[in-house]
Amino acid sequence: MRSLPGLPLLLLLLVVCSCSVARYARGPEDREIAARSGFEGTLETVTYPCSEPDLSERRMVVYLPKEYYRDSLRRYPVMYLLHGVRGNEVTWIDSAQVLTRLDSLRAAGKAEDFILVLPNMNRYSGDRDYKNGHAVPALKAFWTLDGEVERYFVRDVVERMDSLYRTVASKSGRAIAGMSSGGLQVLYLSAAYPDTFDFVGLFSPYTYPTFVANTHNDIYGPLWSRLKRQFANPPAVYSVYIGKTDFFYPHIRLFDAKLTRKGYPHKFVLAEGGHEWYNWTDFYVDFCQDIFR
Repeated sequence: MRSLPGLPLLLLLLVVCSCSVARYARGPEDREIAARSGFEGTLETVTYPCSEPDLSERRMVVYLPKEYYRDSLRRYPVMYLLHGVRGNEVTWIDSAQVLTRLDSLRAAGKAEDFILVLPNMNRYSGDRDYKNGHAVPALKAFWTLDGEVERYFVRDVVERMDSLYRTVASKSGRAIAGMSSGGLQVLYLSAAYPDTFDFVGLFSPYTYPTFVANTHNDIYGPLWSRLKRQFANPPAVYSVYIGKTDFFYPHIRLFDAKLTRKGYPHKFVLAEGGHEWYNWTDFYVDFCQDIFR
């Protein structure tokens, strides 16, 4: 696969991001966690100092198993779940009911107890633009996937979680997944930090970085050379999900085929439908049942 799409493909992608993705992945206006209920665990927010040079702080949402505060000795693995364009740290809760679905999986014995972390992965131009983590318009959100947010993800989010909560602070105790542009971030983050995440979920991802990402090779560097390093000690789970009518389907099939040719162990799930929340919800449910086993 080429490292960058041609101009026609890029133009098509920009149209898609400004239209179709905007329809399906819009972030909610209400970011107050207190307004959300009906789940069994504990939902908390963490506002943390941000390492980005033009932003002072960010916020992430943390969902703890119901036994977390009852057993002060137990440590828990962590799943980091990334949103797509026009999303923020509460989009997965409101659009896919990820908390109650996780509760149901645990009650049925289909998922392990783990901490779920929902970070805000949008690129903001400064504190004034941040505005308490507002969702960013689709076209702007895609175009600013340049590596600036991703560069500090492990330091600001992963290491902070390990310092604030009783986590399993090792590769075997970490999963990362994301949808659409969040899947793109997961693809490159997991490849850039191959010793950090043992469970990787790509939900309808796009696999080409944008032109602006060329100046951020620490994250968006040559993908296949980094995948070679990552799969030298392969993740315990590496799952790629896509719908048959998803506009990313053609190049994800090529991505899957190349993973297969290179002998990289992975799971490929082909679903009905397209780039929509009912698919991302199903992908999330399936992935939760595979991790930390």
